[in-house]
Amino acid sequence: MDSSDSLSTGARIMKAYAAGWLMQRITGAGLVLFLALHLWVQHMPNGFLATADEYNRIVAEFADRGPVYEEALASGHLREALDGEHVITYSKVAARLQNPWWKAINIMLLLFGVAHGLNGVHNVLRDYVHRDRLRLIVMGFASLGAVWVSVVGIRSLLAVGSGL
Repeated sequence: MDSSDSLSTGARIMKAYAAGWLMQRITGAGLVLFLALHLWVQHMPNGFLATADEYNRIVAEFADRGPVYEEALASGHLREALDGEHVITYSKVAARLQNPWWKAINIMLLLFGVAHGLNGVHNVLRDYVHRDRLRLIVMGFASLGAVWVSVVGIRSLLAVGSGL
């Protein structure tokens, strides 16, 4: 093996490291963008949150369903909303997710988070696990987990409001 072969192998390794580094920055920037959109829509009073009156009607309906809900109200685990408070409810989330743009934004948030996390796991394994076989096995299980989380998350997001 001559020195040009080792240089090309070293160059390939450096390119792989650079690609991982760049991917971590891209997914990190995407997470900041999609998380900001998610927080703005999900947690700011902008028409996508229930008013205190809407939420209190829901709580009253549940209180009439049985002693479990009455106990939850009495113990403070379920409480009425305060005047002016805006609350997240399933019906408001489902209404928002009727819009394909919001479904796409939530799917992108999920995928960027999974990719960022998986790349981070790969970087940690590359730095701290020196046995190639063990690193490959752990990365394989992490990749399977990432695929599973992505599939379940996307199916859940697509199912909201679609009758699935």
